Amino acid sequence: MRSGSPIGARLVIATVAGLVVACSEPTTAIRRYAILDEAGSSNWRTVTVGAEHTCAIKTTGDAFCWGDNEFGQLAAASGDTVCGSGKTAFRCSPVPLAVQPGTKFASISAGMHHTCAITTSREAYCWGSNEDGEVGDVVSTGPSLYRIPGSLGYTQISAGATHTCAVRTDGALFCWGANDRGQLGNGGFVSNGLTRVSLDLPIASVSAGSQHTCARTTTGAVYCWGAIWTNREAGLEITRSQPMPTAVPSAPSMAVLSVGAFGSCGTDASGFAYCWEGNPRGELGNGTDSGSVTPQRVTTDLQFVQLSAGIVQTCGVVTTGQGYCWGDDTFGQLGASPSLLSSVCGSQRLPCAKSPIAVVGRQRFTEISTGPGSHTCGVTTLGNLYCWGLGLSGQRGDGTATYAISVPILVKEP
Repeated sequence: MRSGSPIGARLVIATVAGLVVACSEPTTAIRRYAILDEAGSSNWRTVTVGAEHTCAIKTTGDAFCWGDNEFGQLAAASGDTVCGSGKTAFRCSPVPLAVQPGTKFASISAGMHHTCAITTSREAYCWGSNEDGEVGDVVSTGPSLYRIPGSLGYTQISAGATHTCAVRTDGALFCWGANDRGQLGNGGFVSNGLTRVSLDLPIASVSAGSQHTCARTTTGAVYCWGAIWTNREAGLEITRSQPMPTAVPSAPSMAVLSVGAFGSCGTDASGFAYCWEGNPRGELGNGTDSGSVTPQRVTTDLQFVQLSAGIVQTCGVVTTGQGYCWGDDTFGQLGASPSLLSSVCGSQRLPCAKSPIAVVGRQRFTEISTGPGSHTCGVTTLGNLYCWGLGLSGQRGDGTATYAISVPILVKEP
């Protein structure tokens, strides 16, 4: 991820290969647009958000990615639009590009600078940055898809910052990549290729965060490992390295699980949301910015069917299809009305919401995804795809590479 928060500036219009692209130098103005009713359907089924790129799958099984392509995380060498300028210029695509046309995908997961997916035939593939082995036990890195070994196939995969984990069809759990904080769950701290997690229980789902991982068993029990949050000290989030899976204390049986940078969230069988660990921007949704080693009930009686924990924000969908977000809103990633942002968080006094607030607009969602960056995307019940938040790398997919938008904007049709 390119370092530095964009603050202050002007808009630059560039023409690249016949495509007019709006590339922005930093600006503090978050753009707002009129909210329109949905028209028609683009047949999107699922979406995943990385640091500065986004990927999604159509109902046909065809996958597409857009945004930052500096490391080949779009699985397309053609993402050569130029975002940024001078020494900060990089490859990107502000519109969706096809991932290996002809291959049908069941699920997809975007990490910091890499992406992984599972095909309809249960084969797992990764591509993009492989600096820490997060793509797999292969020397090459970039847009080429690398097949993850495993004759039994996989049911679910999760790309973290620099590591990846996947659940095999028999419920066994494997991780690979960076292991400096024990995020592979094998009892050690050495980066590795495909490694079985030391958890002899059938796994239903796994979620890989920045430097820690959590898994949910088929009975709803939650285990975590890696950089586990302990407390805040002098304004810093403090973690300890835990290389072996350990049950989350006082956790209810979980039906949904998602891990972010500092915090983790899940829902119980009734759909009530719980979050725990670090809370620097209110991402636990419990009305405070104080962390907790035990799961805390999100301050709402809304029942969630889906949750997604990001770097310092969390979003989800309730039973009515309404989207809700909470946490940091510096770049409009909550998709909320500014009038509802009555809180500020952290020493920088940044805008945030310490409890869930509704995503603006009349869209009803099936899922919302946020991740290790500052943008958010959601698929609606009509099959349309919207993104909001930061967009300097084209990660919103609306054809621009501009600063920030605080309302859902339709992703361009491939």
